[in-house]
Amino acid sequence: MRRRCPECGQPVKAENLAAHLGRVHPRVSRSKYGDLHVPKPRGARRGIAAWLPLAAIVMAVLVAAGVYFVIVQRGLGSGSGKFYADHTFYDLGSVSQTVSQHTFTFQNRGEGALSLDGVWTSCGCTTAHIVIGAQQSPHFGMHDNPPWSGKLAPGATATLVVLYDAAAMPDLYVGDRSIFVKTSDPGDPEPEFVIRVNEG
Repeated sequence: MRRRCPECGQPVKAENLAAHLGRVHPRVSRSKYGDLHVPKPRGARRGIAAWLPLAAIVMAVLVAAGVYFVIVQRGLGSGSGKFYADHTFYDLGSVSQTVSQHTFTFQNRGEGALSLDGVWTSCGCTTAHIVIGAQQSPHFGMHDNPPWSGKLAPGATATLVVLYDAAAMPDLYVGDRSIFVKTSDPGDPEPEFVIRVNEG
């Protein structure tokens, strides 16, 4: 026994009408299947109109991911700077009960900007600040440091000025003091500078 397809008029075996509608007319509503007293087959095609938005979203995500990875590979993304210092240790030698100073120079050897997010020191007797071009950061110590951030362009250099106040502590100290700079370099996020002192 055959039935006419209500969509295209083609005669179809009654037992195949549901499969025909799902395959040839995928946009037929569920209620139309009910009116015809045939079950909507599982896996019926949804048609171009149904999957086109999904395909467009998938393509947009793939293109965005590709652009992101190209940017990261070329070093243009955030955090793509690379910290470099020619020396991170300095011996101040014998110091009197005054303030001694040493300046470390460091550079961004990456292809993108290097973010600097503050400094902290290992002792209250040691303070430091960063100079980038004509801009100077606040003074940083061991505790209660102010919020600050700076950017170092690719190839640019900056200085870390370290001050050691021998009179800040009651005892004569012999040993090392550390200064840490917070950077966006994933390979060196907190480089350590060290000064050695011998209070006489």
